[in-house]
Amino acid sequence: MMYLAKDPLVMSSTAGSSRILLCEDDPVIAMHFQAVLETSGYVVVGPVCTGTEALMEADRHPPDLALVDIGLRGAIDGISVAAELASRAVPVIFLTGDYQRACLDGREFAADILIKPVSDGAILKTVASVLQPGQQC
Repeated sequence: MMYLAKDPLVMSSTAGSSRILLCEDDPVIAMHFQAVLETSGYVVVGPVCTGTEALMEADRHPPDLALVDIGLRGAIDGISVAAELASRAVPVIFLTGDYQRACLDGREFAADILIKPVSDGAILKTVASVLQPGQQC
């Protein structure tokens, strides 16, 4: 289900100015998440499918938040990307099918963890809550 940008339940007041780095190695899932976020008014950096690309994009277009699949392709996985972004004060939401690994290896770097498959509404609510702590969506 796609959410419209004018839907008051998912449109955050920070959406228009918030840049989200999208790190997902499945192109179909990445395109879907990108559409959901852009439809809701967020600026999407990426999507990227490797950790190296994620860090390069973060250098070029510093994000306000990152959605990171922990199982990114290449030598740098999503947990390593999250660790680097955390050192830059960029909050990370893990998107993963491997909750145990996310909790054991990466919990200290994650603002939240979403388990795939994840609904569009859950993504948007979590993004809004991380960008605006303490505010209701």
